[in-house]
Amino acid sequence: MVRVAVLGCGVLGSKIVGDLAYHGHEVRAYDSNPEALDKLLLRLSEDTKILRKDGLLNQSNLVGNVLCISRLEEAVREADFVFEAVVEDLASKSELVAQVSHLCPTTAIIGSSSMHLKIDSIFERAAGKDRCLGVRFLFPVFTVSEVELQMAEDTSPESLTSVREFLERMGKTAFLRAGNLPLVLSEAQREYRWVTRVHIFQQTACRRPPLLVPDLTHHESLERVLNSELMDGLTQSREKDCVVCMDEERNCVLHPCHHLCLCATCGKMLFKRQDACPICRKKISSIFRVFYA
Repeated sequence: MVRVAVLGCGVLGSKIVGDLAYHGHEVRAYDSNPEALDKLLLRLSEDTKILRKDGLLNQSNLVGNVLCISRLEEAVREADFVFEAVVEDLASKSELVAQVSHLCPTTAIIGSSSMHLKIDSIFERAAGKDRCLGVRFLFPVFTVSEVELQMAEDTSPESLTSVREFLERMGKTAFLRAGNLPLVLSEAQREYRWVTRVHIFQQTACRRPPLLVPDLTHHESLERVLNSELMDGLTQSREKDCVVCMDEERNCVLHPCHHLCLCATCGKMLFKRQDACPICRKKISSIFRVFYA
């Protein structure tokens, strides 16, 4: 699981959020417009139904967690990757990326999605330009393997490799834009990719591998099992942390949704600023502190 922040929850941004969650990543979705955050969960629900209907999703929900965050600093905190997908406006993108570059970890990779804007202009005021590059997912994202990359003047080879490997683990194919024109898929090309993905998924599902029982007496097998249990323990520990500050234990129940996802301090903060639940986007009418034995 990788922590990813997606900035902008419009038509493309919501698809990026869904695809990242589809592949098991923890996604923090941010939009300056509260209505866009409110619509995000509905859009994800509709996409989930379509994926299930076409056999691309076996479980009832997406694998990864999606958190709707209304504050930029909270969205990018501890992010491994930040993908910007706001409106095609240079001033908006440049200002947002500049803020993000000072708020996210210095190790975070920052990607900006743009059709026609100059990538160097977008990152002109960013801190740590070596980790910045163009990353453009192609609509409708879920069944399109291609992701268009653009290197800025200061983009490091290490940052490019990091993004490429991250995308490849999701079954994506990263390619560098050739020339100034972006790749735009026609409706027929989108439909072809969707049908092909469904066909491949169905074929793969029919090929069930035999159940193999590992030889747990072998030291390498034991080491793999122990490492797996250690990683599971670390994941469970992270799931107990407050989703906002990510430092304190979750001990605050939100009403009326009854989600337990915040510490008492952050719960009071969200309640005071009349914010919504990061999980379901319901308005918080009251909070309850819980105590563990």
